[in-house]
Amino acid sequence: MKRYLTFLACLIVASTLKAQNYNSSNSLARVALVNYVQDEKGFFQKKENVNLQEVSQVVSSYGYNKKSHELYLETERANCIVTVNDDLHKILKKSKSIPQMKDDELNVKSVEVNKKLEEKFARLNQAREKFINDSIQKAREDSIKKAREDSIRFAKLAKQKDDYRKAHNWMWVPVENTMLSCSLCDKTVFSKDSLLCAGFRNDTLYHITYEDMALDESYVKVHKMYVPASLKSNEKFKYHFEVYGDSLRAFKLGALEDPESFNSYTAYSASQRVKAKAPNGYFEDWGWNDEYGTITFNFRYTNTNKNTIKYIEVFWVVTNDVGDVRKTGSFRGTGPLAEWETASWNWDHSLYFVAGDATKMDIRKVIITYMNGSKVTVPKNKLQFN
Repeated sequence: MKRYLTFLACLIVASTLKAQNYNSSNSLARVALVNYVQDEKGFFQKKENVNLQEVSQVVSSYGYNKKSHELYLETERANCIVTVNDDLHKILKKSKSIPQMKDDELNVKSVEVNKKLEEKFARLNQAREKFINDSIQKAREDSIKKAREDSIRFAKLAKQKDDYRKAHNWMWVPVENTMLSCSLCDKTVFSKDSLLCAGFRNDTLYHITYEDMALDESYVKVHKMYVPASLKSNEKFKYHFEVYGDSLRAFKLGALEDPESFNSYTAYSASQRVKAKAPNGYFEDWGWNDEYGTITFNFRYTNTNKNTIKYIEVFWVVTNDVGDVRKTGSFRGTGPLAEWETASWNWDHSLYFVAGDATKMDIRKVIITYMNGSKVTVPKNKLQFN
């Protein structure tokens, strides 16, 4: 029974010592013969003869020197010598679980522990180095793989954009099924497809139209069309801006800075071209008839001269199919007709009678009398018809 109690006491002491922390409360000094400290890269670096504030994580107490009160310990990371106080010495000198050794024996055992720790942390450092190298290799492989995938993806996107550029002009912006209104005029557009635009500023599309003027002349007109949120979220609209957004935002055109002045200028320029072709005006339309042998006549005329028209007299000739003259005459319309104004005159009956074979009328000339008394004759080769 006594032997059993002694064995039990040894186990309790051994267990207590293994879980024991050594600090200033139970020891006078604590020195690590070797101590392995992990650096910022995860490798364990050996430190020798390091004074410690505390010794913990004890793996084993492998020897005790009763003469010097020195307890030799192996921890998870160190080989330590702890100089215990008197209270702990009284326990340790009687402990059967801790070998009582002399200096030479302890030196030999300490070398063994040092070697054991050195081999342990050499393996850990090798494993750490392998882990880092494997990680670097994997990162390199992943980077190469991602670069390859990105290259393929970018090439695919680039081809898609190239194909889009071949099929779509940057000025034709998709606005499918969207109602847009101009803030400068009363124009409203609803397109199922695209809208011709000169640029994009501050959520506004600058839509271009070609407005007809007389005598085959036309001019560019710019409309400010605010883009609603529904259009901004449209996939076709967004993709067009992904491909051509820079062009639409960077395009330089005076129309985008002052569209009203631009529109006035282009309209005025077109009007001057019309005036150059027809300095005294032009016929919007005209017509005649000889029903029942009596000639009827009508015409619509626009004045392009700065002088106001008082009278406008139209001289004509009626012929048959072989060119025989059947009747000549004139009709005079009374103004006033100011510059760029248009007026109509109509003769439902007249005193002019023609034979039944009359088939064609030609206008030979026009004599215009202005309010200032001046007159101008416009010969047939100078007449303009819209």
